[in-house]
Amino acid sequence: MSSDVIAVMTPEQRQGLEALGIRVQFPANHVIFWEGQPSRSILIIQQGNVAVIQGAPDGSEVLLAVRGPGELMGDEGALMGEPRSATVKAVSDVVGLDVPAEDLLQFVDQHHLWPQMYRNAIHRRRESDNERASLTRFTTTRRFALMLLNLAEETGKEVGDHWEIDLALSQQELGSRVGASREAAAKVLRLLRERGLIRTGRQKITVVDLEGLRTLASE
Repeated sequence: MSSDVIAVMTPEQRQGLEALGIRVQFPANHVIFWEGQPSRSILIIQQGNVAVIQGAPDGSEVLLAVRGPGELMGDEGALMGEPRSATVKAVSDVVGLDVPAEDLLQFVDQHHLWPQMYRNAIHRRRESDNERASLTRFTTTRRFALMLLNLAEETGKEVGDHWEIDLALSQQELGSRVGASREAAAKVLRLLRERGLIRTGRQKITVVDLEGLRTLASE
């Protein structure tokens, strides 16, 4: 579920793919795709951010990633004729283009994009495996600091000397992103607040001390 495919397209190809879509809007917390559903379309995100969530064997949910503008969501399942591999939920108001799977298939055939699509699928799976492996090497606090830095870079907005991350994510979901429980997530967030690194509010995390967070992430 990456924008790598769009990145290698010519401007004319990107416009052609977007022309196949219908404009859609989703409010924060709306589930756009459910894991296990048929992959009948893809979503090109134009505004806002989504969370990619996958069910675990024990019945819990794991936050795999947060994606934003320019990203293609659901392309692998649509191209391979497979069910959705993950749930995609809006974590802010989202505007995008819904492209039917059959139109995407014709487009990929017409523009000979299958090799790039295949390479992207392999890259995403290796990236996911490497990220899961890294969870065993770092403390929960360091993993949380790294996650917040990534979120600030990918979805945050600079307000003065602070970075605001507007995401409708629970402590449970944030914890699952780094392999931690809701209780552990709450403890780390409290620690980061006490150190003056972040502030938390309703559906918002403000990074107050970006350099301090980077230092913590590198310890």
